[in-house]
Amino acid sequence: MITMVERSYKSERFIIKNEGEKLIGEIFTPGNIKKPCPGVLVLHGFPGMPLIIYDLISALIQEGYAALSFHYRGCWGSSGKYSYLGAIRDARKALSILIRKEGIDRERIATVGHSFGGLVAVNVSSGNKKVKTVAVLCPVADIEKGFSKARTRMVLKRGLPFVSDLRIEEALVEWDELANKYDPIHHVGKISTQPFLLIHGNKDDIIPLSCSQALFERAKKPKRMVIVNGGDHLFSGKRKMVTKKTVDWFRNIFEN
Repeated sequence: MITMVERSYKSERFIIKNEGEKLIGEIFTPGNIKKPCPGVLVLHGFPGMPLIIYDLISALIQEGYAALSFHYRGCWGSSGKYSYLGAIRDARKALSILIRKEGIDRERIATVGHSFGGLVAVNVSSGNKKVKTVAVLCPVADIEKGFSKARTRMVLKRGLPFVSDLRIEEALVEWDELANKYDPIHHVGKISTQPFLLIHGNKDDIIPLSCSQALFERAKKPKRMVIVNGGDHLFSGKRKMVTKKTVDWFRNIFEN
């Protein structure tokens, strides 16, 4: 009989102050660690945290890594008006906190993001030499080609009821600015020294697989793309596999 020993951990909830807003954050640190451990910024999408995010946090802890997650302004208890552009700035602040956090190995920092969080992960990691590797799961990318007007409205309308004070007209204006200035295909080349992992399901009905394929083409080596057969946008029925591939990727980078 094999006995599985689960690693203990500590959870610390705190407030991230950024641009006058108070963002709800939480950092999970593994127990029984005698030296600084790697730290991973885990970024959810729009509007919130699907189960794959919780799976990743749990698996990272068990691997002996710290995981910091938070809610962008204007969602899930964080103060202020929701903003896609503001979310990127919020994530930059969260990343700076993770890097400075006591007990974190500043030479082993990573970001991982799902959906819109993938766009955020590429943006905050681009040009940041402290970030050693980046992983994105079915990220928002190649917006101009991959998102028709109908798809854009569908995606935005699904999320708007769960965030604060953002109307569809404002959301569309910000979305256009994302496409012009913050699309990952414009920034992924700047993380050329950081190994890049991209995972996308071939049954994703929210973000087309072609968006990730275009992003992967723009990325520089070292890079890896995993296409999950039968995987939808939430990786339902595939979460264990996706979690394992992501954590295995981090382990390979951090331990070598």
